[in-house]
Amino acid sequence: MSAETHACGRTAQEIFRDAEKLIDPALVSVVDRLAPVLREAVHYHYGWAGKNGRPVTGERGGSGRHLMLFALLCAGVDGGPAERGLPGAVADSLAANAGIIHDDIMDTEVARRGRPTLHHAYGTVRALMVGDALLGLAFSHLGEHRHPRTRQALRSLSDSWTGVCAGQTHDVESEGHSELTLGQAIAVSEAKSGRGVGGTFRVPVLLTDACDAQVEAVTQYGFHLGMAVQYRNDLLDLWPTNARERVPYGDIRRRKMTPMVAACLESGHPGSRRLAGYYRAQGDPAEEDLEVIADLIDQCGGRGWAVEQHREHMRLADQSLRDAGPPPELYRDLSVLGSHFRS
Repeated sequence: MSAETHACGRTAQEIFRDAEKLIDPALVSVVDRLAPVLREAVHYHYGWAGKNGRPVTGERGGSGRHLMLFALLCAGVDGGPAERGLPGAVADSLAANAGIIHDDIMDTEVARRGRPTLHHAYGTVRALMVGDALLGLAFSHLGEHRHPRTRQALRSLSDSWTGVCAGQTHDVESEGHSELTLGQAIAVSEAKSGRGVGGTFRVPVLLTDACDAQVEAVTQYGFHLGMAVQYRNDLLDLWPTNARERVPYGDIRRRKMTPMVAACLESGHPGSRRLAGYYRAQGDPAEEDLEVIADLIDQCGGRGWAVEQHREHMRLADQSLRDAGPPPELYRDLSVLGSHFRS
């Protein structure tokens, strides 16, 4: 994580640490309502404990933590304390991790942030039940919060969740379909990442005194940040900057039609035909072919295209944040945190 900071400001680590002090105890208190057979697995997934309740060793698990902390901090956009958005941020985290657990099962991921994924550690059945339980907790916890816009927040959470499910379905079903257009591939990313994160940012802000214009601007901020993160993840899957970030080539191993690949296929580059042939092929690819395909994507302009998309969405995210009119200190903190997602 970048330690970049503005003059007289806090580092990203300090900002995240302070936000974690707010959200982690609240998350634990909600999760601990679950039956022990589920609670133990959730503590493992979030990285609060090792398998079978043992002390944590190495990196914490869980996922989406940084974006959830962004969402919580956005609840201070009207100048009030961010704590007002805590029920929304907790609900966001529970729902997002339900989706992450299910996605890991669908993608047959064996590791996340340096540890075995939940289904790999506890089995698919337990992981599925934990994901369902977390989603139920998300709605029940948010519904218990009394605020004039609680019903609106619940609807936003529901719309975000169903949109992500639709996007993820299209994403999985598009694997190996080279006829997917660039516009269609972008629409899938917008559904599962852009609007998903936008809805995540929206929920905590709805529980404050922010005006409608601020709520919409924060939603757009989340949308563009979510898209930037998706493009960054697509790049890191092929060209990781840190060996611990992810197992490389997962997307091309599954022949996932990311926007970057779709852009290559529509580029007119001589290598695009060979690339299309790989995505139409059946069966598991040879390990030695994966690096060749990654190089081919680079040659067809996919890498440069995705970098530009990432930068543009980061620019639009900053503009949306400015439109929300946060206090200077909050704008500075969120800008420092944004450096964590720059390529």
